[in-house]
Amino acid sequence: MTSIDSALTAFRRRLSASRQRVLIWVCGELEWCRAQLAGPLAECVQGRGVLLSDQSVAGLQPNSARQAAERLGQTLDFAIVDAFSGFNPNAFGQLCGAVEGGGCLILMTPEPQQWMQFADPEYASLCVEPYRPEQLEGHYLTHLVQMLRHSEQRVLWAQGCDPVFPATLPPVSMSAAIPYPCRSSDQADAVAHILRVAGHRHQPLVLSADRGRGKSAALGIAAAQLLGEGKRVAVTAISRQAIAALLERVAELAPEVDGQLVYYRPDELLQAQIEADVLLVDEAAAIPTPVLTRLLLRYSRVVFATTLHGYEGNGQGFALRFLRLLRKRFPKCQEYRLTIPIRWAGPDPLEQLSNRMLLLDVDVAMPVGDTSPAEIERVPASVLATDTALLRSVFGLLVLAHYRTTPGDLRILLDSPNVMIYVMRRAGVPVACALIAREGPLAKALADAVWEGRRRPRGHLLPQTLIAQEGWSEVAPWRAWRVVRIAVHPDLQQQGLGQQLLRQIEQDACAECVDYLGASFAASEDLLRFWQGSGFVPLRLGEQRDPVAGTHALLVLKPLSAAVVAWLPEARNWYRQSVLQRLPVALQDLEAERLPALLHGTVAAVELSAPWRERVRGFTRAQRTLESSLLPLTTLLQASVHHWDRLSLAPADQRLLCGRILRQQPVAAITEPAGRRAQLERLRHLCDILLSCVTD
Repeated sequence: MTSIDSALTAFRRRLSASRQRVLIWVCGELEWCRAQLAGPLAECVQGRGVLLSDQSVAGLQPNSARQAAERLGQTLDFAIVDAFSGFNPNAFGQLCGAVEGGGCLILMTPEPQQWMQFADPEYASLCVEPYRPEQLEGHYLTHLVQMLRHSEQRVLWAQGCDPVFPATLPPVSMSAAIPYPCRSSDQADAVAHILRVAGHRHQPLVLSADRGRGKSAALGIAAAQLLGEGKRVAVTAISRQAIAALLERVAELAPEVDGQLVYYRPDELLQAQIEADVLLVDEAAAIPTPVLTRLLLRYSRVVFATTLHGYEGNGQGFALRFLRLLRKRFPKCQEYRLTIPIRWAGPDPLEQLSNRMLLLDVDVAMPVGDTSPAEIERVPASVLATDTALLRSVFGLLVLAHYRTTPGDLRILLDSPNVMIYVMRRAGVPVACALIAREGPLAKALADAVWEGRRRPRGHLLPQTLIAQEGWSEVAPWRAWRVVRIAVHPDLQQQGLGQQLLRQIEQDACAECVDYLGASFAASEDLLRFWQGSGFVPLRLGEQRDPVAGTHALLVLKPLSAAVVAWLPEARNWYRQSVLQRLPVALQDLEAERLPALLHGTVAAVELSAPWRERVRGFTRAQRTLESSLLPLTTLLQASVHHWDRLSLAPADQRLLCGRILRQQPVAAITEPAGRRAQLERLRHLCDILLSCVTD
């Protein structure tokens, strides 16, 4: 046995004894790296493992990033990430979370300086037309090399050198006695908190944890006990897959009642009358706050659980925003955070290093009480890659603003050639940021192929959507800036900082002869208000309702050039007619009270002539039937929809107008008011009010 073999064996024993994990960085030429895995490192790759690569290494079957993700939930003794075949941040993070205590993750890379210049195969997924992979500059790899070089808690084995081991491992935290079936003391405390919610109304619980702390399993342990007591327990999450650990614990602990635990999508809970004594919401941060609020109003005993620093999303922003709302409405709400890892002992070297590499541990500083003017600048990715503090601040703001900010988004931010980063500072502290994607123009041949449905090039969301879905070939030669993300520190929201940031972006876009700004988002009430308040108008409403958010995707646009200004009235008129035409079937689940905002700024072309007004009066003041008056009444609603908010029309009245006139639904489809006579009387009254608005 060589000295290297002896050192590796001794180090593995230390890891096994402490139940900690470590990253082994093997860097050099490809064949040399593979030889070490088949030779001295062979002892480290025994047992259950996954190889993330495009070809076999050390006799192991290769897995793509997608295949590796499909093996989530498994416990691994080791994982190998072959960066020569591409470094996928999401897959890397997922494998880090799957390795159990005493195991290791082996990262194979070129020599550091060469790796920063390496033609990473992942670049192909980051390029949009007309860029090519060889044009990317490797800022993300520069960031990774910095994190790996400065870490003292990894093993470094560079070609031509002996392995360098950590001098010491962090001291392991000792845990008290753990009651079965829990696997940590704070998991047992979490179960007790959940059971306490079941016994008290209007005292919701927010359960939070980093990945690997047994949060979902705690929900399952509590659910098994509640079901055994005869309680009705409902579970919801963004997908059934998200509650796999919960369901496994119930099946293990209470197989006789396993079938009584039913998973519901969030929209199912809101649309159907589902009774439950306790509602468990897993990965609550992935569900929009308005949906969670409605669930709170419907169920009196609710537990919300979320991952704070995860590979599929980050719940820090949720914890800040939702806890504030809860404390206002429910002063007796509880919060509990699990900190003790289950599958390994903490503090864990692999977790600490992977968190720094993927920025899973970012925390945004509280803004200082400074009211000085904000400073806004466009920050090159090359600066962010080498300024770790600034990068952490910017990414932290994005994490707070959007749950589905993943490690892969960090690579997009640093490496995508068409992405720009804007940062707003107060007293030198970043308080807001925006990601902008340059889109268009599309060459005529490409635009024609998109229009015909033959091509879907990567990127260019705005022009592709307008051409492929709406048929607007006119947009092909125009340059666009799409606002991919805009984030403001939660403590400074509702102060106009987001709109101030947009104004600066607009000024820069005008200076660079950009034709229009745009965005695409789930059309919640708050987001609609923000974008329309910034001068953006809607031009496409998607038909598929998000089963989690309960909203439709909306594309909005703000014209900057004369060509777009001239085209916009026709596009707005087309959008208005499209929405109204699709209301009866394709958009039948769209709430009537959303129409005024969704049709905002699109009604100027609708007029009600004198003969048409007389026909409306025939319905409102005479006895003309609804069926005979549908044409003029439909035109009346189109011409007056922008008055609905000003008139403070009740949601029930808006549903009645939309349902009976625009959607032509039968009497039985409308529950308030009930009955044909009551509905006709109310419709005559409402249409008379609307007629006076468009006549004045």
